[in-house]
This record gives sequence, structure tokens and C-alpha cells, in this order.
Amino acid sequence: MAPKKSVKKSNFGRKATESDDDYEGPLNLLTVKKSFKNSHYKTVKKNKNLKQILTMERDRELSLNIPTYENIECPPSIMPQRKYCDITGLDAKYTDPKTGLRYHNAEIYQFIRTLGVPNVQAYLASRNAAVVLK
Repeated sequence: MAPKKSVKKSNFGRKATESDDDYEGPLNLLTVKKSFKNSHYKTVKKNKNLKQILTMERDRELSLNIPTYENIECPPSIMPQRKYCDITGLDAKYTDPKTGLRYHNAEIYQFIRTLGVPNVQAYLASRNAAVVLK
């Protein structure tokens, strides 16, 4: 006589406690309650707001030579000072030799040529570079 082979049924789609007699069909994953996140997991807060930064700096004892958010005294920049157009406020690549006004391009240079002496003086006074023109 040949040995009997045991037939193992698949439990796919069935609950673990179900028997073969009361099988209800495939398991609906939408009805199973599962928590999305672990309630005990805490992330490390990486970002701090300005108030927290100021409080931390106020609590630390730093020398006055180190610049902080509260201490605005710092050494002068080693980068050259940026020059801006007196008319438009854009980066000034050029300076008019006659009036001393800084300008951005040729179109603004043509406008500077049409200005009178009082207008040129007003533009120079706005950047504290008042020069007496003759």
C-alpha cells in the first residue's frame, strides 16, 4: 500500500483562528485596525526658532569678541563694498567721470547726461557723496 500524502491547505486570506468550517472569504485589510505610527516613537527636534536661539545665547557666557545674534559689533568685512546705481539701485558697473554718479548701463548714462546740476547734487546727497560741481 502507498503511503498517504497529507494535503496542507493554504491559510492565505484567512484569520489564524478560523477553522475550515466558518471561512468568510478573503481578509479585508481596510477593516483591520492598525496603528499608523508607533505611539512611543519621538523624533529629535532639529529646527529651533529665533526665541530659542536667543535664549540659548543669553545663557552662554561668551566673550564680547565673538559675534552673536544679539551682539552686532563684529570686525569689518574683507569683501569690497558693493556699489549701486544712483538712479535704479542695480549693481553699478560704471561711474560717470563728470558728475560722479554711478550707473548700471548705457541707457541710464544717457539719462544722467540730461540731468541738470541741482538734480545731480540731489542724487549725490542721497548717498552722502555731495560734491560741489563746477
